[in-house]
Amino acid sequence: MKSDSLIAKLNTWMIRKLNLTCEDTSPLISELMDHKLPLGKRVRLKFHLAMCTVCSFYQKQLQVIRSLAQKLGGEEASTQQEATLSEQAKTRIKDSLKQSN
Repeated sequence: MKSDSLIAKLNTWMIRKLNLTCEDTSPLISELMDHKLPLGKRVRLKFHLAMCTVCSFYQKQLQVIRSLAQKLGGEEASTQQEATLSEQAKTRIKDSLKQSN
């Protein structure tokens, strides 16, 4: 009987200590994508995500958005490389600028 009471108290204490609100969790999800979180924050985040389907879905959405943004950024970089001027065009522009001054 006494051990049941102790376990219940321990469970209540763990939930209070580990529990995060969704409002607390969303910045941690974003932060996790940028760098590794300290162990305590990671544990609290994992605990919350295990219980909260809304925040789990939010994390998946952010991962998809980040992935798409990286792909689009990669496409823009290759497009910018293709859009460089030839040496002849650069020379013509320089000559034209010199003549106008």
